[in-house]
Amino acid sequence: MNRPILVTGISGFIGGHVWAALADWGNVWGTHGSADRQPLNPDRQRRVDLAQPESLVDLIQELRPGCILHLAAVSNIAVCRKHSLLAWRVNNVAVRMLAKAAERIRARVILASTDQVFDGSKGSYREGDKPNPINIYGETKKAAERSLFATVSDAVVVRINRVYGKPKYGGSSFSEWVLKRVEVGAPVPLYVDQFRSFIDIVSLTKALVELIDHPFRGLLHLGGANRVSRLTFGMKLLQHLGRDTSSVIGLKSALNDPEGAVPLDTSFDL
Repeated sequence: MNRPILVTGISGFIGGHVWAALADWGNVWGTHGSADRQPLNPDRQRRVDLAQPESLVDLIQELRPGCILHLAAVSNIAVCRKHSLLAWRVNNVAVRMLAKAAERIRARVILASTDQVFDGSKGSYREGDKPNPINIYGETKKAAERSLFATVSDAVVVRINRVYGKPKYGGSSFSEWVLKRVEVGAPVPLYVDQFRSFIDIVSLTKALVELIDHPFRGLLHLGGANRVSRLTFGMKLLQHLGRDTSSVIGLKSALNDPEGAVPLDTSFDL
């Protein structure tokens, strides 16, 4: 690709890995929301506040990228619920504005979405299943998907299931949360009735990078091959690394989520 590539959210978990994978590609630019620049090519980074998405539009108009990987979002379910206006602005309004700017310059857009667009009532979701989110995060992402497909002719939406691995520069990781709890001797409460299709960050990064020059357009689910509960994943992770599992506690999600804001089974059928 001769035109620049733009990656948003390089200070996050997924964005940081994609940024590192593209470090030697040449004309690649990244945006971050943190105060400090991230490692690798600091002269090609811009701080962008997606709550004020006009700055992102200005950057797109300046760089005229051939491909935009939009990986930045407010993804914490509790934060989205508490700050719903912020979530809608960052996760949907910013995407809508990005999409219009991208289509004006005929840029390819790869949008990171989520398994949270499903209500979790059946699991084994495929791309043809109808979204029915039960939390604000899922609602904002469902709307963002529609905004992108309605505007951009060369668009890919990648719904990503639960990702594990070690962050490059920042962002949260479920597997790292489990390991840190064990390291400090804290209890590790894991749900027995929440099922996901866990995917490792290395495989996910390779897939996202491959999509840059790939002719595929449309909707794609990316996750692991197996339907696994949080409890089973946590136990397998600790056993694989030879860590103590005695602090792991299995519990039902209704104990901490009586209103059912987090879907139970958002596993993918790949």
